[in-house]
Amino acid sequence: MYEPNEVLQTLTGRGHVSAQGCAPVRVRYRVVIERRQGIVVAHGSLVGSHAGLRPIWLEPDSVLRLKNGRRIEISMTDLVGDVAEFESTGAVPVY
Repeated sequence: MYEPNEVLQTLTGRGHVSAQGCAPVRVRYRVVIERRQGIVVAHGSLVGSHAGLRPIWLEPDSVLRLKNGRRIEISMTDLVGDVAEFESTGAVPVY
């Protein structure tokens, strides 16, 4: 059995975030992977260029590519200055 909102892993590093029709942006990321009611989800923050992140923030679907090459489908939920918050939108791999 698992605990509600059980944190499985926290990942940090440098990667890229991209969305269709937008140039990829280099970011530093912090990703928290957790289990909520039996489903694995991710959320966290990105730090990058505001000018680069803003067009991606306006798109509903984007992809975060981690330093190991793996990808997480995300949606950016907030953007303040150079810091964006996000939540996963697809299946989240547990590393």
